[in-house]
Order: sequence, then C-alpha cells, then structure tokens
Amino acid sequence: MTASAKVWFNGALKDRGSADPSVASNTLHLGIAVFDGLMAYRNGPSWYLHRGLEHLHRFVTGAGRMELAPRWSAEALLDGVRELLETLPPRTHYIRPIAYRTGPEVFFDVVEDTSSVCIFAVPVPRDEEKPYACQISEVQRVPYRSIPASWKVSGAYANSFLAERRARAAGYDDGIMLDAAGRLAEASTSNLFFVEDGALVTPRLTPDIFPGITRRVVLELAASLGIPVKETDIRPRDLPSFEAAFLCGTLSELRPVDRIDGLSLRSSTHPVYRAVVGAFRELTHQ
Repeated sequence: MTASAKVWFNGALKDRGSADPSVASNTLHLGIAVFDGLMAYRNGPSWYLHRGLEHLHRFVTGAGRMELAPRWSAEALLDGVRELLETLPPRTHYIRPIAYRTGPEVFFDVVEDTSSVCIFAVPVPRDEEKPYACQISEVQRVPYRSIPASWKVSGAYANSFLAERRARAAGYDDGIMLDAAGRLAEASTSNLFFVEDGALVTPRLTPDIFPGITRRVVLELAASLGIPVKETDIRPRDLPSFEAAFLCGTLSELRPVDRIDGLSLRSSTHPVYRAVVGAFRELTHQ
C-alpha cells in the first residue's frame, strides 16, 4: 500500500515529497527517529481514532527522550491527524507519525537542529482472518539496556525487520523473538497471547518487551469478559501446553496463530480467542 499523497508536516498539510529528509540526515544514517502508529477506522460516515491520544502521548514522550521533542502536544498532533483525514478517501487507514531530522546532520553532534514531525496515512484492510504460522526466531530481541523497547526508535526496528524477513524466507508469516534469557518476548511487531485451560497467558511485561497499547486493550477486554489472565515468563519448552495463540498490535489487530514451528494449534476457532476478537471488533466498529 502507498502512503498518502498529502502529509501533515510541521503544522501544515503538504505534498509528501516536501517532508523528505536530506540524504545526509542522521535519521537515514543512524536511525535517529521515533515513530508511532494508530488506526483511523472508517465506520460508515465517520472516523474512529482508536486510542489516538494514548498513541500520540507515547510518541511525544519517546521523541523527547531521543532529543527530537516535537513542538506540538499530543492534542495538537491529534488535530493534525484529523486534518489529514479530511484529505483521505473514506476507508480505514493506518496513521504513522514520525519525528526525525530533515537536514544534513550526518554526525552525532548536531549543529543546527532540524527536527521535524510528519504524519502520513496508508490505507489498510481490517478484521483480517488469515491465521499466521510463526517460527521461533534466531534473531534475539534487542535488550532494553541497548535501546529501550518503549521508545519506538526507528533504528531498533532493523531487529524486527530481520526477524520477519527470515521467517518469511523459511515459509512462515512472522518470527517470535526470545530475550537474552531465552524467554518469549514478542513477534516482529506484535505482542503475544496464549490460551491455556480457558485463561489467557502472556509474557510478563519486562523492560525487553514492548508495552503495546493493543496488549493493554486485550487485557481490558479479557477482564470485561471474565477471562482470567496470567502474565508470566514463557519459554519455548512451554508451548505444547497451550491450546491457542494470537498476536496483537495496532496494525495487525488480533491475528490467530495456528502453527509455531512444528506445533499445531486450534487458535482460529478457539472459543476464548473468538470471544476476545469479537469484543475487539465490537470496540473498533463503534
């Protein structure tokens, strides 16, 4: 899918090319950028921005920690998203805000700060049903002492890219990364949930695991449905005890996993998964 022709760039709608960074920007050379993503669901005649302010508060916080602090509050950026939506066709879009440097500042020492913010949109499908096959990846999750997981630093996502591309080269849809202690952390861009004896089981939220907003939504939905949740360390040897598994993330929404390496699961039709995904779709179709 192609990004929108119009973008919100430093406070105004512009043509997408106006927001291009210099070829000498340290955003390109060093990955010095912070991004986020939120869904603009199109429901009939109106848009529903799912947890929009939560995503943008996280974005502003992460950008500030990487010395890319936007000149706009999360609330002002949300107004920018709404302004951009007015230029888009009436369908569901993934919205990507990014803070980066546009100028030729290739080295660490920035003489003239050209920090910028751009928000663009990509049309996407929703409520995807196709189950995933995942492999336990040989790519290890970047430890938080190297790059904090919660900041969404662009350069750190080379790690996710490698996990996903190696999985696809091996015939899978995604890779599940382990942390340095050998525990399941997350898929390339999604948090993990499993089902065991009618309860949801998910990796304990260590600093090496991204604290996803969709992960939090799933926990809230489980509570409303009366589904128990256990947050604990999970290792590959624990996988045969699970009946079902699914990924969750802003773009992936909730996606069943019917195979992990040689292990088959009945995730797509499992009643616990169906209950959670049904509640999620009811939420996002409001």
